[in-house]
Amino acid sequence: MSTDFPDDLVQLQRDVHAANADLKQFLDAHPEPPEPIQGWHDKPGEGYWRNRQREASAGWSDEDKQREKQLRQRLHDLIPQVHGHPHWGTLSGPDLVAARMKLKRVDDPTDG
Repeated sequence: MSTDFPDDLVQLQRDVHAANADLKQFLDAHPEPPEPIQGWHDKPGEGYWRNRQREASAGWSDEDKQREKQLRQRLHDLIPQVHGHPHWGTLSGPDLVAARMKLKRVDDPTDG
């Protein structure tokens, strides 16, 4: 199996990794739900064996909602470009599967 990928395909995969990282970073910085919610508190004896609670959240700003939408759209635009790249037509069967997996780890220093 050849492990040489076209430069544009490698760049697309790197762009997918970067888009995933950007979305994860954004979501990690926004752990609250995007829409406002009321808080609640359940006590033992009210149907639960332990205290459970959720703080109220004002939700995200319109700018944050738009940013999340942009980050997800970028990912949705890139993934079909990787999956539909003409390079995949040169492979079949197990070689195709192995090559797709190798591309996902193209910059992994432990993958030789």
